Amino acid sequence: RGLGSAEIARRLQISSSTVRILRRHFAGGPFILQQDWAPSHGSRSTLAVLEAHFPGFLDKNLWPASSPDLNPMDFSVWGMLEGKIAGKVFATVDDLKAALEVAWASIDDGYLRRTVNSVKKRLRACVKARGSNFEILL
Repeated sequence: RGLGSAEIARRLQISSSTVRILRRHFAGGPFILQQDWAPSHGSRSTLAVLEAHFPGFLDKNLWPASSPDLNPMDFSVWGMLEGKIAGKVFATVDDLKAALEVAWASIDDGYLRRTVNSVKKRLRACVKARGSNFEILL
């Protein structure tokens, strides 16, 4: 189902605030958006937002799909978030979302920096292993 121009404009506006947050977080330094290429993330509207706000994002030809060992959210952060809310019962999806937002806000910036900085080592190990399992090389 295609999106109308109003929905695309809304997404662009949301992306603008995200870009401001990212630029502030990275102190004006360079950053590259890593796309996970879930089917909805490859839609025309999403690609329009990416092109408008994240020039140079890694497209699906440059970043392998289903590569959780190379994605900081997958190899580290989601596990930490899950650990922070483990054992709790949530009545609604909104309650779960709220708990995840609180858990996210409590993550130390140093932890996130160390996690992101480990990607280069992981990429080198992946190349050395020729794309095979490389966890043993870390």
